[in-house]
Amino acid sequence: MSSLAARAEVVKLARELSLQPEELEFLQSSSPDALRAFRREVMTQLDAPYRQTFALLAKATGLIPNSIAAKIATRYFGPLLCGKVAAELDPERASKLIGHFPVEFLADTTGYIDPDAATSLIRGLDTEIMVPPMKELLRRKDYVTLARFMSAVTEDQLRSFVPLVETGEDLLMTAFNAEVMDRFEVVLADLPVDRIQSIMQAAVDNDQFVEALTFMQFLSRPTLTRVADATSAMGPDVVTAMIEAAHRADGWAELIPVVSAMSDENLKAQAGLDLWDDDKLTACIRAARSHDLWDDLRRMVGAMDDDGLHTLAALPPASEPDVQAAIGDLLPTAP
Repeated sequence: MSSLAARAEVVKLARELSLQPEELEFLQSSSPDALRAFRREVMTQLDAPYRQTFALLAKATGLIPNSIAAKIATRYFGPLLCGKVAAELDPERASKLIGHFPVEFLADTTGYIDPDAATSLIRGLDTEIMVPPMKELLRRKDYVTLARFMSAVTEDQLRSFVPLVETGEDLLMTAFNAEVMDRFEVVLADLPVDRIQSIMQAAVDNDQFVEALTFMQFLSRPTLTRVADATSAMGPDVVTAMIEAAHRADGWAELIPVVSAMSDENLKAQAGLDLWDDDKLTACIRAARSHDLWDDLRRMVGAMDDDGLHTLAALPPASEPDVQAAIGDLLPTAP
């Protein structure tokens, strides 16, 4: 069984290898952590033979005027080589060079910068310098590059960039493609409710709840509660769309903690929705068993009304020993 996080990693790996995600579909059953480690190792090994050359070219930029260095780089090196060389520059040198490059070229170059190799460079740059290429990436909707860029910045830099990301779709897709998913804990912990709801509305409008669930699973419980309650407040149609999307993608392991994180009032509201058929309830039990989500499932079951409890109790899996041990005391007994 594949996880949503594994699918996201396959998309990123396909980009690194210039392939279509469908060509790597066989990897979706792998561990997301293993896929992430493999992808990063691929990037490192592809660059390793040329690292010394990149360092020498970076050093050579200091021997000529900045404007000439920029013209040579733009005309003869191109974005790919410039991206590799950029990781070898110190922040002070990079700051002096950046202003001599067209914004479009900087945006092209950003896609070839290894965020792991360039973290010290990126964190040493003033935020104002990075804003123009970031806006260009947003205009292009180049979410993979944006997400790689975001993974390397400091928390203060990240907070300063968030207001520039104007649409819910842009926030959603940048978070989905993030190198380090838990970076968006910093963003969502303080994000106003209306902006959280803009993300979820984008998920509804573009059928992208799978993408939302991919990064929501990495949020802390308090932040997840903020997001879950903000989503519930948007009304039953939105919650229904979220649950149906999770069911289609077999994303119950990611959805159950989200639903469980809702406040008591919102949890009761979603439990009363007329969508909890036998297939969905059975899928919840299977996900709880496979991913040890019994505590979350127990909270969901505790919010069900009598009709829902009787429906759940009548399912064949409900009589199995592990299910009885976890939630049996909440279920009605057979007459």
